[in-house]
Amino acid sequence: MDTCGFRSSCVFYNDLKEKRPVTLGYIKEEYCDSNYSLCARFMVYTARGPCTVSKYLFPEDIHEACKILDELN
Repeated sequence: MDTCGFRSSCVFYNDLKEKRPVTLGYIKEEYCDSNYSLCARFMVYTARGPCTVSKYLFPEDIHEACKILDELN
């Protein structure tokens, strides 16, 4: 199974690991370990780099990711 190559540097992932391990299980299953290309954080990270990814951007917030990418273009 492919996993997200950015997981180790993902602020959101690492914050959940510390504070909300149950929520992290869901995020890992839905995004990190399978559909990471559908993760809003992954989309912004790959398009614009790690500095443009807000630590508050949720993986499922595709609408916000699109807004971020539009603003940076």
